[in-house]
Amino acid sequence: MNEKKRYGFLRFLIKHTKERRIGMLVISAALLGLVYLLVYITDGTQHAYLHAMYIPIVIIAAMFGFKGGIVVGIVAGIVLGPLMPLSVSAGIPQAPMNWAFRTVTFIGVGALVGGVLERVHLQYRRIDQLFTTAQDTGLPNYQAYLAKYDENELDEAEVSMSVIINNYEDIIILVGRTMYASLMKAIFHRIKSAFNADNIYQVDARKIWLETDNDTFKNDFQGLLESFDLSIFTIENVPLYVDISFGVYLQDNNGFTRADAFRASEIAAVHAKHHKLKYSIYQEDLAYPQRNLEKLGALPLAIEKGELFLEYHPIVDLKNNEVVALEALVRWRKDGEVIPPLDFIPLAEETRLIDPMTDWIVSKVIEEYPSISGGRDLSVHINVSQRNLYNPRLIESMITKIKQANYKDRAIVIEMTESTVMLNLNLSRALLETLKKEGIPMSIDDFGVGYSTFSCLYELPVERLKIDKEFVLNMFGNAGAEHLIGVIIDFAHRLGIEVIAEGIETEKQAAALKARGCDYGQGFMYAKPMPAERIIAWLDERDKSL
Repeated sequence: MNEKKRYGFLRFLIKHTKERRIGMLVISAALLGLVYLLVYITDGTQHAYLHAMYIPIVIIAAMFGFKGGIVVGIVAGIVLGPLMPLSVSAGIPQAPMNWAFRTVTFIGVGALVGGVLERVHLQYRRIDQLFTTAQDTGLPNYQAYLAKYDENELDEAEVSMSVIINNYEDIIILVGRTMYASLMKAIFHRIKSAFNADNIYQVDARKIWLETDNDTFKNDFQGLLESFDLSIFTIENVPLYVDISFGVYLQDNNGFTRADAFRASEIAAVHAKHHKLKYSIYQEDLAYPQRNLEKLGALPLAIEKGELFLEYHPIVDLKNNEVVALEALVRWRKDGEVIPPLDFIPLAEETRLIDPMTDWIVSKVIEEYPSISGGRDLSVHINVSQRNLYNPRLIESMITKIKQANYKDRAIVIEMTESTVMLNLNLSRALLETLKKEGIPMSIDDFGVGYSTFSCLYELPVERLKIDKEFVLNMFGNAGAEHLIGVIIDFAHRLGIEVIAEGIETEKQAAALKARGCDYGQGFMYAKPMPAERIIAWLDERDKSL
């Protein structure tokens, strides 16, 4: 028997003894009466039918324990003692010694059964408590939730909520687990009191689940948030700052199970944490990262199974309209479906999975370069992630592969986003110096968004930079964007850096950028990203038309 089944069995026994005693008492009293009638009808205690009295004795003793066993033994002894003759038909009474001895026996059996089962019930209750309460806090835990509900049953609660303590590890390191347990109890009871909630559980060391109804949520949730405004709890005279996120799922009859509902509320809580919000209410689009994470689990095998492939996006010289470069973009085809890049690349960049992916991209570009270049003077831009910078072996392998390919100088260009460069400027500078020494050009992507690199751009050995597409898309509707484009181009040219404008969709944009002195353009006006075989055909067709 597995733990869940055994646990459910124990819960049944305990619940049985607590909730059905009155009914069992009525049944047992009826059994006492029936046994009395049976013995009386069968002509008194001279026959063996009186032993049927042990049935109600055992039942009542099991229900009411040691004291109940003694009481029922006394009652049974009286019922079949002075109130019952030895022979009904002959009118012969029992000898006092006989019924007195029988009464003592009944009392002994009742006391023995009641005492033993009372200890068994006590052990069951201890086991139940062990299963259903968190050891550190004594609060009802995940097993208590499972004991009450089936996770796979449809959710009937109107509001499901997850409360996550985001900095719980820092608190444990600061004050220890004992004081953290006191903090968790304080948070738990504050939430419980706010909603007067019975269905509330400490799911793990940092998470609380609860269910409530719509009216209670509407009336009390704002007050709960206000009670957590300062997020300071004083435990044993020690003030502790607690970073808490609330995630809420409002039932919308979409067929969610209870497990689905709480998972949705957790997704909302994580969203609130990442966006520095006090709370977040679940919406369908919040679940995308969760689904993408499931896809990410298959990514390590995707490389081995040949599911990854590259698409190439052209970069065009604005002066003569010639293609001068291609940007290599990784794509993933799984079970015949192309998974959107935003569904797996950002998640891969948060893990070490980005390293083997980048290594594969470099190898694939080197493999496909002769066919896609077709003897043209093209370079291929390869994107490097922030995490890649922290893997010196990957960087060394990447440089080695590019050098061993022995293509023309500047055939491979390494591209990093502006935010990646600025996140660790010293490390980025060291990498750029290494690339320059090895003759590998460097380009900065998404320039102008989120960071200000003008002050240090002159220190970096960068040969190209890309103006972020948002500036290009808004250049005619936003004077500031158009002006900033001009500033970036002028500043970059003074430093000897070539400029690429991303996101060109119209001839008007291309003409304006050319007039501003921008060197290169990239965007859907020229072409969308294409796999190797299609970019080769596209380049050949373009050569014929020029």
